[in-house]
Amino acid sequence: MIGVLIALTSTYLSARGGGQGFGGYNAISKAQLEATWNGKVGPQHSAVRGVKVQWYADICGVANGHTKDVKACVKSTEKDK
Repeated sequence: MIGVLIALTSTYLSARGGGQGFGGYNAISKAQLEATWNGKVGPQHSAVRGVKVQWYADICGVANGHTKDVKACVKSTEKDK
C-alpha cells in the first residue's frame, strides 16, 4: 500500500515539474522570450520549456518594449562593447 502511494506521488511530482520553484513552475526570462522573436512587431506566441507564452515585441524585438523607430535599436555587436 505504501509503495502505491509513493508511486502515485512521484508520478504527480514529475508531471508538475518535480517541485522546482513554487508549485513546480519555473520562471521564463525576458531573454528567453526575446530569443524566440519572429522579427515582427506585435503579439508573439512562443513555446519556451514546453509552456506556450503570449507576449508583445516592439520593433527591436524587446519584450514589452516601446521603441517604434528601427534606428533606435541597439545591434547585438554594439551591446557587446
